[in-house]
Parts: sequence; structure tokens; C-alpha cells
Amino acid sequence: MDSYRTVTTHNAATIEDPSRMLHQIAQPLATVQGILELTLTEAMSADEKKAWLQQAMEQLLRATSGFDQLRQVVETQKSGDLSRGTRNVQHV
Repeated sequence: MDSYRTVTTHNAATIEDPSRMLHQIAQPLATVQGILELTLTEAMSADEKKAWLQQAMEQLLRATSGFDQLRQVVETQKSGDLSRGTRNVQHV
């Protein structure tokens, strides 16, 4: 069975399956959880904790970006305005 994906031509972004996007968002959130658990349970200097927390912030920004992308996809699909600037591309 052939599958199709919708490609936005103005920025060549792929509108992915929302469940796949949620999975990609879950990865940085799981990393943040691990970092927070580590910084709360391990004895380390303030500088070490700061470095770990900075990594956690980077992961949260990554997750936030994923939620923004997901929101845009859902809004685009919801509006039904896929004909403006989009085309279907067949997977082989």
C-alpha cells in the first residue's frame, strides 16, 4: 500500500503523524526527568548542578519547540487549508 505525506512547499516542512511528533517530544521530557532526579539525589557542587540544570533547560526548549510544531500541524489540519502552499508526495 502506498502512503502519502503532506509537504509544505513554502518551507519544505513535513507534516508528520501527531503520534510520532508526541513521541519525539517525550524523549527530551524523559531526559529532563532523569536530569532532575540526578541533581536531586547526587552530591555535587553548585557548578555541576548548574551545568545539569542548563542541559535540562535545553531539553525543555526542545520539547517546547516540538509542542509548537505539533500545534501548527493540528491547526493546519483542523482548518482544512492544506491546499494553500502544500502538495502530496508519494512514498515508494
